[in-house]
Amino acid sequence: MSRHLTRSRHGDQPVLVVAGYDRPLHELFLHVIREGSEGSPRDAAEAFIYDSLDEPGKDWTDINTLTETLVRLGIKVPHSLVEQIYLDQTFNVGNRCVEHPADEMSDRPPC
Repeated sequence: MSRHLTRSRHGDQPVLVVAGYDRPLHELFLHVIREGSEGSPRDAAEAFIYDSLDEPGKDWTDINTLTETLVRLGIKVPHSLVEQIYLDQTFNVGNRCVEHPADEMSDRPPC
């Protein structure tokens, strides 16, 4: 599994975006987590703003599903994050973890 992380904002709230490619399942995934969400397991469940597992009907083999979900949520991510996830999927890469600096973001659409 590849994991790509970046910090962003969801409205006025800081979030951690974790996305990547799950090699055994041949699918992409996306998690958006409130920053500073620590505590009990109940708090951890409430920390998730978005979890791709909650939308199994979407086509998580398509990078556009990931980018469209980010746009719908109003979350900007560095272009390198989307590009690297796409390459991980294309070349069936696993066991990779990359942090993408938030300062690489721009107002251009991710794809």
